Amino acid sequence: MKSIISMIVLVLALASQTNVHAQKTPKSITAKFWVAGVCGLCEETIEKVMDTKGVIAADYDLASNQLTVTYKPAKISEEKLHQLLNDAGYDTEKSTCTPEQYGRVHECCKYREMDKH
Repeated sequence: MKSIISMIVLVLALASQTNVHAQKTPKSITAKFWVAGVCGLCEETIEKVMDTKGVIAADYDLASNQLTVTYKPAKISEEKLHQLLNDAGYDTEKSTCTPEQYGRVHECCKYREMDKH
């Protein structure tokens, strides 16, 4: 009888540890952050850049320059999302693209040289 009770306690303890681990790593995260952009082409490009493995959904609001992105942290990090945007030529609230990266944006999208279209 003691061994059955010990076995039940062990199974419950292992089950609770597994549940705690599952709670620490969410399946998806939704983040919202600023991304430079001035026109519809910027919006299209920014959303296209987010069409990558690990990203579930992305929506860029041009009026507020806010990107809302839902992603799987097991597949891609928020840091990588910022890096992808920089690679496409867009500054974010956490990182600034290089002059070479900025040169990749279309001429009408040179957000550093204007306020808005």
